[in-house]
Amino acid sequence: MTKLTDAKAIAEIGERYYQAMVSGNEAALRALFDARAPIIGYYQGQLLWLSLQDFIDEAISLVGQHGPERCQVETHRIDGDIGFVAVGGQYAQAWLVDHLLLSRGSDGWKIVSKTFHVT
Repeated sequence: MTKLTDAKAIAEIGERYYQAMVSGNEAALRALFDARAPIIGYYQGQLLWLSLQDFIDEAISLVGQHGPERCQVETHRIDGDIGFVAVGGQYAQAWLVDHLLLSRGSDGWKIVSKTFHVT
């Protein structure tokens, strides 16, 4: 793959991630994430360290409670077989910036961790 192709793939994963999250699409989230991926961030001053299953359960429970669906891929970087994409979006009535770390394996790019910041 070329850098341009990888950049497009990572940006697309960021957009697909956001749509899967706000729609509570469990199958799509599982396809995007490595099963061991942690979800880490601060919410209302408290550190949250969730498993992928905890995150999926939360996403399902919040369907329809986000406000206007807005998503923007803010930045990305690729170094060999690792990549990073920052995705801003409306979630649970707040604007979040999600930092998604990805790894490329034989089955393509997978999200291996998510950290988030509520603005």
